[in-house]
Amino acid sequence: MRFAQASLDDPAVVSLLEYHHRDMFEVSPPGTAYAFDLERLREPDICIFGAWDGEQLQAVGALRSHDDYAEIKSMRTLPEYAGKGLGKGLLTHLLNAAREAGFQTVRLETGISAPFTPANRLYQAFGFTEIGPFAGYQDNGDNRFYEKRL
Repeated sequence: MRFAQASLDDPAVVSLLEYHHRDMFEVSPPGTAYAFDLERLREPDICIFGAWDGEQLQAVGALRSHDDYAEIKSMRTLPEYAGKGLGKGLLTHLLNAAREAGFQTVRLETGISAPFTPANRLYQAFGFTEIGPFAGYQDNGDNRFYEKRL
């Protein structure tokens, strides 16, 4: 498995991020999804990473830079590769990238309904702890906020 920076010029990256965005809005109650669209993911405060097995992209995730912390966005594994440890590998890569960029804290927002259970388990297993809303997010009763000190 190879983890590296990804590009929105890669059609496989675009396809997986579009799938992620669409799915987040389908499985989340109206007004509760905070997934970034491709236009927002192109902005300079975002760095996208991917996980490849040979030439096959299997997962993506992004880091958003804030003044004093990094935020994880758009973590997604293709359904056919779920449960194979890609989330752990990609999350490790994202945390290392945040550390290398000089951040001491990483935060994220995720859902709480059944489709988000694997993500919540993953973040908790990595030592993320619950915090309140940050960066303009609203606690809408269907989301959870996490932080990890590096």
